[in-house]
Amino acid sequence: MSRTILCAALVAGIAWLAAAAPRGTVPRSSAERYAVHSARDGVSIGVVLLSADQARRLFVSDLNRCCVVAEIALYPTKDKPLSVSLNDLAVRVRGSDNAVKPASAKVVAATLQKRAASDHDVSVSPSVGVGYESGVYDPVTGAPRGRGVYEQVGVGVGIGGNGPKPGSTDKDRAAMETELSEKGLPEGDTAAPVAGYVFFPMARKKGSALQLVYVINGEKVVLTLPQ
Repeated sequence: MSRTILCAALVAGIAWLAAAAPRGTVPRSSAERYAVHSARDGVSIGVVLLSADQARRLFVSDLNRCCVVAEIALYPTKDKPLSVSLNDLAVRVRGSDNAVKPASAKVVAATLQKRAASDHDVSVSPSVGVGYESGVYDPVTGAPRGRGVYEQVGVGVGIGGNGPKPGSTDKDRAAMETELSEKGLPEGDTAAPVAGYVFFPMARKKGSALQLVYVINGEKVVLTLPQ
């Protein structure tokens, strides 16, 4: 086998392993294990609203610049698959009729890239590398463990200069999109519980209680999220 063919096969293998790796977070044992939870039409939902500090610890991408982040878990009825769609979720300020739909990883990464390009202060951005790890997540921490090939997100810090600002390049955007996609709530049909982070493009306002709205089979479930 030629070196070119070998390299192509290696790249294809890495891409396959990345695609096969689990996405989102590990669902807890039940929806009741989350700070806020409810059930409707046989489907249970559990939610945790991340604080700004938690978002900084859990993500390299600076989501506090653009979004409110919630970890959401969905538990289908046994033997009845659930269609998971971000379009069924929204967040609103309590008492308001205006709701904000989630943004995709691609949109959030592009927003952060654009803001980094116009930022004149010290900035922090992700960097990408290839590591050897598994697609299996630790059930306690949610972190990957074991063996396999994966894409690793690190941190880059910069200030001023004439070159591209950290977080503003296409490579930075791709790294952020990778991180957010891997940790985001998986969409599609599922017969098993799923969990992951959902990104709502809105400013965090002190003293304003937020409500999560989830539409299940045409019915709305409204959960008030603790600050």
